[in-house]
Amino acid sequence: MVLRVLFTLLLLTITAQATSQQLGDEAYGILKSALMYDASYPLNARSAGSFEESGVTVENIVFDSFHHGSVPGILSLPTKGEGPFPVVMLMHGLTSEKSAWLEDGFNHGSLVLKGLNEKGYAVMALDAQYHGDRAIYNDFINPGEMVFKKNWFIRYSNMMTQTIVDYRRAIDYLASRNDIDINRVGILGYSMGGHMTFLLAASEPRVKTIVGCVVPETPGLPISASAFIRDLNNKPLLMMMATKDQYYSVDSAQNLFDSIPGDSKTLRFFESGHSLPPEYAREATDWIAKHL
Repeated sequence: MVLRVLFTLLLLTITAQATSQQLGDEAYGILKSALMYDASYPLNARSAGSFEESGVTVENIVFDSFHHGSVPGILSLPTKGEGPFPVVMLMHGLTSEKSAWLEDGFNHGSLVLKGLNEKGYAVMALDAQYHGDRAIYNDFINPGEMVFKKNWFIRYSNMMTQTIVDYRRAIDYLASRNDIDINRVGILGYSMGGHMTFLLAASEPRVKTIVGCVVPETPGLPISASAFIRDLNNKPLLMMMATKDQYYSVDSAQNLFDSIPGDSKTLRFFESGHSLPPEYAREATDWIAKHL
């Protein structure tokens, strides 16, 4: 609780800074500490049954959040092979939920999940805090309203940091399974999820490769993606962006990419808006297969 209070105070005092890249070492250390947790805290992980969706077998997984409440997730294993399988963590966008990766909707999630399964990868996705089955923790207020109408940016930042810790604990859970190769963990996120890939990759050494899709620009917010580029450690990274996206400009996307240290990075622009064309899914899964 003390850590979360310090983090909130940090956000309140430095939000006015021009860019998150200007954070000094001490401020960045406090910011990053919000993504840490006690690994000895019990997971109490359990299976909540399984179901079939569009030819994919999905297991419902639940474990305890480090902060409070339960974290619901889904896990899908490849239909071929015996494992242990490499795994890709999928991170959805604002107002979406884990089930979006089972549907051919806005982000063509089912093409991503099935494509990874077919290439021999297990896939796990969680509901971000306040989303999907976790809406109760936001008094069922739509996260989009929380951000775009109520301007609850402190709550948004706390939502982000809690979700990152939840994904780190999900990796702890996967490490306990004999059918998962925990030495081969990748992440793929869309929109808000693309933003969160930077935070998760910077704080979690077990993440080996990163795909961030339509990463939004968050000027003046200390928890922005650009704040964490210093700790990406030259992990292979693919940014998949759009030229007509209302949440960032081509120049800002290019600037973010250019600021990432190292040479293990690729930037791909699509002539589209925030909803990328279906072919992004094939390109993303092909890239993961090459780098993970």
